[in-house]
Amino acid sequence: MEEFNYTLIISQYYHSRHSYIVKHDSDTFLDTARKFAAELMEYKRGDPQEWLRPINESLGDLIYRPDNKIRSRYNINDSGDIYFIQSKYANYCKCIAVEYADDSRREAIGFKRKEVLNKISERHNRDTVKAIVEKYFEIA
Repeated sequence: MEEFNYTLIISQYYHSRHSYIVKHDSDTFLDTARKFAAELMEYKRGDPQEWLRPINESLGDLIYRPDNKIRSRYNINDSGDIYFIQSKYANYCKCIAVEYADDSRREAIGFKRKEVLNKISERHNRDTVKAIVEKYFEIA
């Protein structure tokens, strides 16, 4: 069984991505990740009247795996994506975060509809996302 020390959390919404390296706790990771993802998804989705599915049915890899074995990666595709990437080393997480930041810079080039920019401003504010991360995980 591979041991993980760090988790890279990436929250994506359109071309905006926020990345956080957090300390990994194998004993509580899955439950904590589910609670975190539910709160972040609620924030990113907006008005509950417009939700297509309940959040507890939208947790992607965190609910589709019947065992409690910690995997090296989990994906959630919802209102924007959430990725959890596990590693033994923080440097690996940092390198992956830089790749995602490069993707965001590349995707941000050119014209973006005002509607998209407003949604990012309302539903993917860096400070709000960070506060949700810190509520559930210890940032490394």
